[in-house]
Amino acid sequence: MLAEKIILTADDFGRSAEVNAAIAAWAKAGALTQASLMVNETAAPAAVAIGREFPALRIGLHLTLCDGRASDGSSLPRSPAGAGLKYAFWPGARASLSREIEAQFARFLELGLPATYWDGHTHLHLHPTVMRIALPIAVRHRFTATRLVREPASFGLLAWIFHSLSNRAAPRLKKARVSFTDAVFGLRNTGRIELRDFQEAIEWTQRGTVEIYFHPGAEPRLPQPHAVAALLQPRGLA
Repeated sequence: MLAEKIILTADDFGRSAEVNAAIAAWAKAGALTQASLMVNETAAPAAVAIGREFPALRIGLHLTLCDGRASDGSSLPRSPAGAGLKYAFWPGARASLSREIEAQFARFLELGLPATYWDGHTHLHLHPTVMRIALPIAVRHRFTATRLVREPASFGLLAWIFHSLSNRAAPRLKKARVSFTDAVFGLRNTGRIELRDFQEAIEWTQRGTVEIYFHPGAEPRLPQPHAVAALLQPRGLA
């Protein structure tokens, strides 16, 4: 079925009341498959409550290792690039990184959510050090899926970096029986996703499985959720 070939993911669930409300509207419209939860943000408990209102909405862990709150309430590194360099080249940071990853997986389960999938804020879950630490923790907690960022027809340094990191992670994920889609949309137009991006992702399902991620409540060009739902319905997806 085509419905099994596309995943529509809202990122940053729990970041704010505004983001939560926008994600609820997308779920209500039937234009959302899953939402990735930032477990340490102040609106995370409210996000969990919203999730209970929509049983069909799958909630996953949005592992947050920069630009957010740590599990002890302190601030994480602001810059994704700075965080990546720190985790790669400062051995002293790896013990605290391991504790933080473990704590976020544990917090997700403490919120009463079933183990489903995880991904990463700013895709830091693909960082080799982070992936090496997070994968066995995820498997131990019975998470079964993650996101590889391989966007068709996406070029430039950032696309190349994430494509390379994804290809590096793929064999380890397959060995651990952790699933991922064949393609992901959302990188090239991050922050400015439009209806045509959803159309492109849907068309790509003819070639394989697809995820499109976006940020309700934080992207000015996002179409109304009912427009995306209407786009999906004729194809038997909604």
